[in-house]
Amino acid sequence: MTATLENAAESTVDPAVTLSAVRKSFGHGSNSVLALDGVDLRVVPGEFVCLLGASGCGKSTLLNLVAGLDAPTSGSIELSTSRPAVMFQEAALMPWLTAARNVELPLRLAGLKRGERREKAGELLSLVRLEGAGHKRPHELSGGMRQRVALARALASTLGSAEEGTPGLLLMDEPFAALDAITRDVLQAELVRVWRETNTAIVFVTHDVREAVRLAQRVVLLSSRPGRVVREWSTVDGDEPALINDITSHLREVISGHAAA
Repeated sequence: MTATLENAAESTVDPAVTLSAVRKSFGHGSNSVLALDGVDLRVVPGEFVCLLGASGCGKSTLLNLVAGLDAPTSGSIELSTSRPAVMFQEAALMPWLTAARNVELPLRLAGLKRGERREKAGELLSLVRLEGAGHKRPHELSGGMRQRVALARALASTLGSAEEGTPGLLLMDEPFAALDAITRDVLQAELVRVWRETNTAIVFVTHDVREAVRLAQRVVLLSSRPGRVVREWSTVDGDEPALINDITSHLREVISGHAAA
């Protein structure tokens, strides 16, 4: 049986992030474009949520709003952490810095001393299975290895929140989309392992149904532009093939409805 949620899961735990009636438009007057319209979303600490939808439905816009890179036109976003970390499709590493120094960068900005930064960076590189690669620069690493460094750097950005007793929040915008299928499959498994070990809340954007079902505890489907939450599924104890079929069917309905509009 497919587990379907009509509303976000209720919990007595304070959420890592709460979006209430979030609306975002770009431009003004007749030239304005409504990207998001009345989005309500609640993610609890340690939860892994995938945002799924067709290209242009506002998934990346929503992440940018949560990250504080842009502001909603209306509605509210409440965070229990002041340092959400963001990981993009491109690793975006500093090419002149080694892998270890790239991971150290957010720790340096957070004011950690050199010795503590190096120790934390080494721990995080070990966590993403890059022991011994800290001295290498980005051009000496494969695409998959660069994304591992980017993941370690993003986790470093959440450490301040964890030390302050607030939940970490990691925002991921199709981080594996540019990788080959085998590397992507490996990194998906590695991400789940790292998430379980760190208990960091993750909001992961994808347009791949199989990736969403494989990774997330909850899959949230956004409509085509303007993006609205139209359906949610729990993947916990679900029948994976049935979930994939059900979600794919609803995604096709969303895309078809937009094309016919």
